[in-house]
Amino acid sequence: MKLSTENPMEPFGTGPVPDTKKFDEWNQVMRIDSHRFGTLELNADQLFLFPQGLIGMESLHQWALIPDPDNASVAWLQSAARGDRALAVISPRAFFPDYRVHIGRRDLSSLHLTSGSEVYVMTTVAGHVGKLTTNLRAPLMLNLDRRLGCQVITNDDRPMRQALPTVAAESAKPLPTSQVRAA
Repeated sequence: MKLSTENPMEPFGTGPVPDTKKFDEWNQVMRIDSHRFGTLELNADQLFLFPQGLIGMESLHQWALIPDPDNASVAWLQSAARGDRALAVISPRAFFPDYRVHIGRRDLSSLHLTSGSEVYVMTTVAGHVGKLTTNLRAPLMLNLDRRLGCQVITNDDRPMRQALPTVAAESAKPLPTSQVRAA
């Protein structure tokens, strides 16, 4: 397994995100009417499947990763089933260069990783401008090859509400494989 240097948001462009799940029968295009981005049209292959959902949203399995049009350090994980569910996410390494993910192998099983799989790590953001925090204890793991995701709880004492600096330490880069430790 290797951590990706590819930007998982690249295929989505900078357009808006949809909510009401409707597939065009011929083109396999999903329309989502989102509160944050208006109506989005996405191909099914632009979605990430989270088989167990996310913590607190276990029934929501399909999510689109949408870049924030105003801030390159932020993206939005938009539910394909619920237009009112979108989470701000960041690459934690952009703000905390020494961030390491410590999780058990079992936590990664839903990602169906192979030796050449690319994994991207993101964390959720909460709060408001000037007082933003990120959850380093429960990162999101994305298998870019299979478009699978999961949220895991780390095996260390990472904070659930780590204050975010106002400027990223470096551009968002995926964690190298050596920094994802499976027990």
